[in-house]
Amino acid sequence: DSDYLKFSEYQLTHSKQGKRTIFLRRLTLPVISVAMIIAFIAFHASTRALIIEIVSLGIASVIWVIGVPEMLRSSIRRDFYNKKNKGRIPYRETSVLDFGEDGITEISGSYSDLTPYSSITSIAKSDDRLYIFTDGDKGFVIPFNDAAKNGRKVARFLTQKTGIEVEEDPAN
Repeated sequence: DSDYLKFSEYQLTHSKQGKRTIFLRRLTLPVISVAMIIAFIAFHASTRALIIEIVSLGIASVIWVIGVPEMLRSSIRRDFYNKKNKGRIPYRETSVLDFGEDGITEISGSYSDLTPYSSITSIAKSDDRLYIFTDGDKGFVIPFNDAAKNGRKVARFLTQKTGIEVEEDPAN
């Protein structure tokens, strides 16, 4: 569970799609605030009411802009636990990754799926995990507790296959 949540949170703050989501969410309240101020001006609100509105909406907008990433992280965690409580975990609990010549084959029970190296968009390493991001919001998490001996080898191999340098997670 923690690997999935870490991956989702990392994806939110590091992928193009996640950054765009944060940016657009950050804009919503300030844009609505400006529209409300314009409406107050258009309806000839008193100067006192206009000042109170500008100050109130300004403070609320600043708090909103700062708090959006954490609100989105909370939403990710809440959605995950809702799905889990309904018995629909959004990942395979165990799988084997085979790093072949053409791509990464994920094998889980009778399920098998090949992810070509060309679809890998970024690779990041934290102290205890290697994150492999593919197109969209998909990817792989390799906990180093499972691959501690081979973590660096896997990272070097992926860099050779993809041409993508492994990023260090700045949070660690």
